[in-house]
Amino acid sequence: MAGANASATTTNENLDCMFQTLSDDFHIKPISFVETEGWIKIMNLTAILLVITSACMHAGWNFFSKKQSPSIVFFLLASLGTIVWFSPVLVWGAELISSMDSTLWIILWTAGLFQAVYYAGLAGAYMHGAFSIAYPLARTLALLFVVMLTFVTGRGTELSFYALTGILAIMVGAIILPMNSFRDFRLLNYLNPSCLFAVMAAAGTAGYSFIDDIGMENINSLSADMPELGRALVYLQLECITTVAWLSLFQLYTTKKKKSCGTNWRSMIRPAFFTGLAIGATYGIVLLAMSYSVNVSYVVALRQLSIPIGALLGIFLLREFAPLTRYLGVGILFIGLILVAVG
Repeated sequence: MAGANASATTTNENLDCMFQTLSDDFHIKPISFVETEGWIKIMNLTAILLVITSACMHAGWNFFSKKQSPSIVFFLLASLGTIVWFSPVLVWGAELISSMDSTLWIILWTAGLFQAVYYAGLAGAYMHGAFSIAYPLARTLALLFVVMLTFVTGRGTELSFYALTGILAIMVGAIILPMNSFRDFRLLNYLNPSCLFAVMAAAGTAGYSFIDDIGMENINSLSADMPELGRALVYLQLECITTVAWLSLFQLYTTKKKKSCGTNWRSMIRPAFFTGLAIGATYGIVLLAMSYSVNVSYVVALRQLSIPIGALLGIFLLREFAPLTRYLGVGILFIGLILVAVG
Protein backbone atom coordinates (compact mmCIF):
# COMPACT_ATOMS: atom_id res chain seq x y z
CA MET A 1 0.00 0.00 0.00
CA ALA A 2 3.18 2.78 1.60
CA GLY A 3 19.58 1.98 -1.13
CA ALA A 4 20.15 0.32 2.25
CA ASN A 5 21.64 -3.14 2.28
CA ALA A 6 18.94 -5.81 2.40
CA SER A 7 19.08 -8.09 5.40
CA ALA A 8 16.01 -10.26 5.90
CA THR A 9 15.67 -13.28 8.16
CA THR A 10 13.27 -16.04 7.07
CA THR A 11 10.29 -16.76 9.31
CA ASN A 12 11.27 -20.34 10.06
CA GLU A 13 14.50 -18.93 11.56
CA ASN A 14 12.86 -16.12 13.50
CA LEU A 15 9.16 -15.69 14.30
CA ASP A 16 9.76 -11.94 14.51
CA CYS A 17 9.64 -11.80 10.72
CA MET A 18 6.05 -12.98 10.80
CA PHE A 19 5.21 -10.53 13.58
CA GLN A 20 6.57 -7.81 11.34
CA THR A 21 3.96 -8.75 8.74
CA LEU A 22 1.34 -7.36 11.11
CA SER A 23 2.92 -3.91 11.14
CA ASP A 24 0.34 -2.43 8.66
CA ASP A 25 -2.42 -3.71 6.58
CA PHE A 26 0.54 -4.74 4.14
CA HIS A 27 3.51 -6.63 5.47
CA ILE A 28 7.03 -7.75 4.65
CA LYS A 29 10.38 -8.61 6.20
CA PRO A 30 12.87 -6.07 7.52
CA ILE A 31 14.98 -4.41 4.85
CA SER A 32 18.11 -3.42 6.69
CA PHE A 33 19.75 -2.77 10.04
CA VAL A 34 22.01 -0.04 11.41
CA GLU A 35 24.39 -0.66 14.34
CA THR A 36 24.32 1.90 17.15
CA GLU A 37 25.01 2.09 20.90
CA GLY A 38 22.98 1.45 24.09
CA TRP A 39 19.20 1.61 23.63
CA ILE A 40 19.97 3.12 20.25
CA LYS A 41 21.47 -0.27 19.34
CA ILE A 42 17.91 -1.54 19.30
CA MET A 43 16.27 1.39 17.63
CA ASN A 44 17.64 4.90 17.18
CA LEU A 45 15.68 8.09 17.63
CA THR A 46 14.81 8.34 13.95
CA ALA A 47 13.27 4.86 13.92
CA ILE A 48 11.35 5.57 17.13
CA LEU A 49 9.82 8.72 15.68
CA LEU A 50 9.00 6.95 12.41
CA VAL A 51 7.31 4.03 14.15
CA ILE A 52 5.29 6.30 16.47
CA THR A 53 4.21 8.30 13.41
CA SER A 54 3.20 5.08 11.68
CA ALA A 55 1.23 3.93 14.73
CA CYS A 56 -0.62 7.26 14.91
CA MET A 57 -1.37 7.13 11.18
CA HIS A 58 -2.68 3.56 11.39
CA ALA A 59 -5.02 4.40 14.24
CA GLY A 60 -5.88 7.63 12.42
CA TRP A 61 -6.97 6.16 9.09
CA ASN A 62 -9.00 3.49 10.88
CA PHE A 63 -10.65 6.19 13.01
CA PHE A 64 -11.31 8.26 9.89
CA SER A 65 -12.87 5.20 8.20
CA LYS A 66 -15.16 4.64 11.18
CA LYS A 67 -16.20 8.30 11.24
CA GLN A 68 -16.76 8.59 7.48
CA SER A 69 -18.55 5.61 6.01
CA PRO A 70 -17.46 2.15 7.13
CA SER A 71 -18.53 0.03 4.16
CA ILE A 72 -17.10 -2.28 1.53
CA VAL A 73 -17.45 0.52 -1.05
CA PHE A 74 -15.38 2.88 1.10
CA PHE A 75 -12.49 0.43 1.47
CA LEU A 76 -12.73 -0.49 -2.22
CA LEU A 77 -12.27 3.19 -3.11
CA ALA A 78 -9.49 3.53 -0.52
CA SER A 79 -7.62 0.63 -2.14
CA LEU A 80 -8.08 2.28 -5.52
CA GLY A 81 -6.67 5.44 -3.97
CA THR A 82 -3.55 3.60 -2.83
CA ILE A 83 -3.06 2.28 -6.37
CA VAL A 84 -3.44 5.76 -7.87
CA TRP A 85 -1.19 7.55 -5.38
CA PHE A 86 1.60 5.01 -5.70
CA SER A 87 1.15 4.10 -9.39
CA PRO A 88 4.70 5.18 -10.36
CA VAL A 89 5.90 2.11 -8.47
CA LEU A 90 4.32 -0.09 -11.15
CA VAL A 91 6.34 1.68 -13.85
CA TRP A 92 9.51 1.30 -11.76
CA GLY A 93 8.79 -2.41 -11.29
CA ALA A 94 7.74 -3.23 -14.85
CA GLU A 95 10.71 -5.56 -15.36
CA LEU A 96 10.03 -7.32 -12.08
CA ILE A 97 6.34 -7.75 -12.89
CA SER A 98 7.12 -9.22 -16.30
CA SER A 99 9.35 -11.85 -14.68
CA MET A 100 6.66 -13.07 -12.24
CA ASP A 101 5.40 -16.63 -12.72
CA SER A 102 1.91 -18.08 -12.25
CA THR A 103 2.71 -19.25 -8.70
CA LEU A 104 3.34 -15.69 -7.54
CA TRP A 105 0.13 -14.48 -9.19
CA ILE A 106 -1.83 -17.21 -7.38
CA ILE A 107 -0.23 -16.04 -4.13
CA LEU A 108 -1.21 -12.43 -4.87
CA TRP A 109 -4.81 -13.34 -5.66
CA THR A 110 -5.03 -15.42 -2.48
CA ALA A 111 -3.52 -12.60 -0.39
CA GLY A 112 -5.92 -10.15 -2.06
CA LEU A 113 -8.86 -12.34 -1.05
CA PHE A 114 -7.78 -12.30 2.60
CA GLN A 115 -7.15 -8.55 2.37
CA ALA A 116 -10.71 -8.09 1.08
CA VAL A 117 -12.03 -10.22 3.95
CA TYR A 118 -10.08 -7.97 6.33
CA TYR A 119 -11.62 -4.80 4.90
CA ALA A 120 -15.11 -6.31 4.86
CA GLY A 121 -14.64 -7.33 8.48
CA LEU A 122 -13.48 -3.84 9.45
CA ALA A 123 -16.45 -2.29 7.68
CA GLY A 124 -18.88 -4.54 9.55
CA ALA A 125 -17.17 -4.10 12.92
CA TYR A 126 -17.07 -0.31 12.64
CA MET A 127 -20.65 -0.13 11.34
CA HIS A 128 -22.15 -2.20 14.15
CA GLY A 129 -20.12 -1.34 17.23
CA ALA A 130 -17.76 0.87 19.19
CA PHE A 131 -14.43 1.75 17.59
CA SER A 132 -12.71 1.50 21.01
CA ILE A 133 -13.65 -2.21 21.07
CA ALA A 134 -13.53 -3.23 17.41
CA TYR A 135 -10.13 -1.70 16.52
CA PRO A 136 -8.12 -3.15 19.46
CA LEU A 137 -9.86 -6.50 19.07
CA ALA A 138 -9.14 -6.78 15.34
CA ARG A 139 -5.49 -5.77 15.84
CA THR A 140 -4.69 -8.10 18.72
CA LEU A 141 -6.59 -11.19 17.62
CA ALA A 142 -4.81 -10.97 14.27
CA LEU A 143 -1.44 -11.43 15.95
CA LEU A 144 -2.81 -14.30 18.01
CA PHE A 145 -4.09 -16.01 14.86
CA VAL A 146 -0.76 -15.50 13.06
CA VAL A 147 1.20 -17.00 15.96
CA MET A 148 -1.10 -20.03 15.99
CA LEU A 149 -0.92 -20.38 12.20
CA THR A 150 2.86 -20.18 12.00
CA PHE A 151 3.28 -22.59 14.90
CA VAL A 152 0.84 -25.16 13.51
CA THR A 153 2.35 -25.04 10.00
CA GLY A 154 5.92 -25.22 11.30
CA ARG A 155 6.97 -21.85 9.85
CA GLY A 156 7.68 -20.40 13.28
CA THR A 157 10.16 -21.24 16.01
CA GLU A 158 9.35 -22.61 19.47
CA LEU A 159 7.47 -20.00 21.49
CA SER A 160 9.29 -18.47 24.46
CA PHE A 161 7.88 -18.00 27.96
CA TYR A 162 7.33 -14.29 27.24
CA ALA A 163 5.48 -15.07 24.01
CA LEU A 164 3.23 -17.61 25.73
CA THR A 165 2.56 -15.16 28.56
CA GLY A 166 1.72 -12.51 25.97
CA ILE A 167 -0.72 -14.84 24.21
CA LEU A 168 -2.45 -15.54 27.52
CA ALA A 169 -2.63 -11.79 28.21
CA ILE A 170 -4.19 -11.18 24.79
CA MET A 171 -6.85 -13.78 25.50
CA VAL A 172 -7.63 -12.25 28.91
CA GLY A 173 -7.70 -8.72 27.48
CA ALA A 174 -10.01 -9.78 24.64
CA ILE A 175 -12.43 -11.24 27.20
CA ILE A 176 -12.39 -8.12 29.41
CA LEU A 177 -12.59 -5.52 26.62
CA PRO A 178 -16.31 -5.79 25.68
CA MET A 179 -17.49 -6.09 29.32
CA ASN A 180 -19.22 -3.13 30.97
CA SER A 181 -18.16 -4.36 34.43
CA PHE A 182 -16.46 -7.38 35.96
CA ARG A 183 -19.91 -8.79 36.76
CA ASP A 184 -20.99 -8.41 33.15
CA PHE A 185 -19.54 -11.66 31.81
CA ARG A 186 -22.18 -12.70 29.28
CA LEU A 187 -21.97 -14.57 26.01
CA LEU A 188 -23.98 -11.77 24.37
CA ASN A 189 -21.02 -9.42 24.92
CA TYR A 190 -19.10 -11.44 22.34
CA LEU A 191 -21.79 -12.93 20.07
CA ASN A 192 -22.71 -9.59 18.51
CA PRO A 193 -22.11 -8.33 14.94
CA SER A 194 -19.29 -5.93 15.85
CA CYS A 195 -17.18 -8.52 17.71
CA LEU A 196 -17.84 -11.20 15.11
CA PHE A 197 -16.84 -8.86 12.28
CA ALA A 198 -13.71 -7.90 14.27
CA VAL A 199 -12.80 -11.61 14.45
CA MET A 200 -13.42 -11.81 10.69
CA ALA A 201 -11.06 -8.84 10.15
CA ALA A 202 -8.44 -10.48 12.36
CA ALA A 203 -8.74 -13.74 10.43
CA GLY A 204 -8.31 -11.82 7.18
CA THR A 205 -5.20 -10.09 8.54
CA ALA A 206 -3.73 -13.39 9.69
CA GLY A 207 -4.47 -14.94 6.30
CA TYR A 208 -2.87 -12.27 4.14
CA SER A 209 0.03 -11.85 6.57
CA PHE A 210 0.85 -15.55 6.31
CA ILE A 211 0.45 -15.54 2.51
CA ASP A 212 2.45 -12.29 2.18
CA ASP A 213 5.38 -13.89 3.98
CA ILE A 214 5.46 -16.61 1.34
CA GLY A 215 4.87 -14.07 -1.44
CA MET A 216 7.78 -11.87 -0.36
CA GLU A 217 10.09 -14.90 -0.31
CA ASN A 218 8.94 -15.59 -3.85
CA ILE A 219 9.29 -12.07 -5.22
CA ASN A 220 12.71 -11.59 -3.59
CA SER A 221 13.95 -14.72 -5.38
CA LEU A 222 13.28 -13.22 -8.83
CA SER A 223 16.34 -12.22 -10.83
CA ALA A 224 15.13 -8.73 -11.83
CA ASP A 225 17.46 -5.86 -10.89
CA MET A 226 15.44 -4.16 -8.13
CA PRO A 227 16.13 -3.50 -4.41
CA GLU A 228 14.05 -5.24 -1.77
CA LEU A 229 12.28 -2.00 -0.86
CA GLY A 230 11.11 -1.62 -4.45
CA ARG A 231 9.97 -5.23 -4.59
CA ALA A 232 7.93 -4.71 -1.43
CA LEU A 233 6.21 -1.65 -2.88
CA VAL A 234 5.48 -3.47 -6.15
CA TYR A 235 4.02 -6.36 -4.14
CA LEU A 236 1.87 -3.85 -2.22
CA GLN A 237 0.50 -2.36 -5.43
CA LEU A 238 -0.27 -5.70 -7.04
CA GLU A 239 -1.98 -6.92 -3.88
CA CYS A 240 -4.06 -3.74 -3.84
CA ILE A 241 -5.18 -4.50 -7.40
CA THR A 242 -6.30 -8.03 -6.50
CA THR A 243 -7.95 -6.69 -3.33
CA VAL A 244 -9.99 -4.23 -5.39
CA ALA A 245 -11.12 -7.08 -7.65
CA TRP A 246 -12.26 -9.19 -4.68
CA LEU A 247 -13.96 -6.24 -2.96
CA SER A 248 -15.82 -5.50 -6.19
CA LEU A 249 -17.17 -9.05 -6.15
CA PHE A 250 -18.11 -8.72 -2.47
CA GLN A 251 -19.96 -5.51 -3.24
CA LEU A 252 -21.68 -7.01 -6.27
CA TYR A 253 -23.18 -9.84 -4.20
CA THR A 254 -24.03 -7.74 -1.15
CA THR A 255 -27.44 -6.57 -2.30
CA LYS A 256 -28.12 -4.09 0.49
CA LYS A 257 -24.89 -2.19 -0.09
CA LYS A 258 -25.31 -2.57 -3.86
CA LYS A 259 -28.52 -0.52 -3.68
CA SER A 260 -26.83 2.33 -1.81
CA CYS A 261 -23.62 2.26 -3.83
CA GLY A 262 -25.00 4.23 -6.77
CA THR A 263 -26.03 7.22 -4.64
CA ASN A 264 -23.19 7.29 -2.11
CA TRP A 265 -19.96 6.33 -3.82
CA ARG A 266 -19.30 9.77 -5.36
CA SER A 267 -19.36 11.45 -1.96
CA MET A 268 -16.91 8.83 -0.66
CA ILE A 269 -14.22 9.35 -3.30
CA ARG A 270 -12.34 12.22 -1.65
CA PRO A 271 -12.24 10.81 1.92
CA ALA A 272 -11.58 7.29 0.61
CA PHE A 273 -8.66 8.43 -1.58
CA PHE A 274 -7.27 10.34 1.40
CA THR A 275 -7.50 7.11 3.40
CA GLY A 276 -5.76 5.22 0.59
CA LEU A 277 -2.89 7.71 0.71
CA ALA A 278 -2.61 7.24 4.48
CA ILE A 279 -2.62 3.43 4.13
CA GLY A 280 0.19 3.48 1.56
CA ALA A 281 2.19 6.12 3.46
CA THR A 282 1.89 4.16 6.71
CA TYR A 283 3.34 1.12 4.98
CA GLY A 284 6.19 3.17 3.50
CA ILE A 285 7.03 4.71 6.88
CA VAL A 286 7.23 1.24 8.43
CA LEU A 287 9.64 0.13 5.70
CA LEU A 288 11.78 3.19 6.37
CA ALA A 289 11.75 2.57 10.12
CA MET A 290 12.91 -1.00 9.53
CA SER A 291 16.00 0.36 7.80
CA TYR A 292 17.01 2.16 11.01
CA SER A 293 16.17 -0.66 13.42
CA VAL A 294 18.55 -3.37 14.60
CA ASN A 295 15.77 -5.61 15.96
CA VAL A 296 12.47 -5.84 14.10
CA SER A 297 10.63 -7.13 17.17
CA TYR A 298 11.08 -3.77 18.88
CA VAL A 299 9.62 -1.99 15.87
CA VAL A 300 6.60 -4.30 16.01
CA ALA A 301 6.28 -3.80 19.77
CA LEU A 302 6.37 -0.01 19.54
CA ARG A 303 3.84 -0.02 16.68
CA GLN A 304 1.29 -1.50 19.07
CA LEU A 305 0.92 2.02 20.43
CA SER A 306 -1.74 2.29 17.73
CA ILE A 307 -4.04 0.16 19.92
CA PRO A 308 -4.34 2.49 22.95
CA ILE A 309 -4.26 5.48 20.57
CA GLY A 310 -7.18 4.04 18.60
CA ALA A 311 -9.12 3.23 21.77
CA LEU A 312 -8.61 6.77 23.11
CA LEU A 313 -9.73 8.27 19.79
CA GLY A 314 -12.97 6.32 20.05
CA ILE A 315 -13.53 7.22 23.69
CA PHE A 316 -12.74 10.93 23.56
CA LEU A 317 -13.51 11.99 19.97
CA LEU A 318 -16.44 9.68 19.24
CA ARG A 319 -17.57 9.93 22.90
CA GLU A 320 -18.02 6.18 23.22
CA PHE A 321 -19.01 4.71 26.58
CA ALA A 322 -15.84 3.62 28.39
CA PRO A 323 -16.09 1.78 31.71
CA LEU A 324 -13.00 0.79 33.68
CA THR A 325 -13.00 -2.61 31.96
CA ARG A 326 -12.48 -0.87 28.58
CA TYR A 327 -9.26 0.78 29.73
CA LEU A 328 -8.09 -2.35 31.52
CA GLY A 329 -8.82 -4.59 28.53
CA VAL A 330 -6.91 -2.32 26.13
CA GLY A 331 -3.99 -2.12 28.57
CA ILE A 332 -3.76 -5.90 28.93
CA LEU A 333 -3.98 -6.37 25.15
CA PHE A 334 -1.19 -3.84 24.67
CA ILE A 335 1.07 -5.54 27.23
CA GLY A 336 0.33 -8.94 25.68
CA LEU A 337 1.34 -7.73 22.23
CA ILE A 338 4.58 -6.26 23.58
CA LEU A 339 5.44 -9.58 25.26
CA VAL A 340 4.72 -11.56 22.08
CA ALA A 341 6.70 -9.17 19.90
CA VAL A 342 9.83 -9.13 22.06
CA GLY A 343 9.51 -12.74 23.24
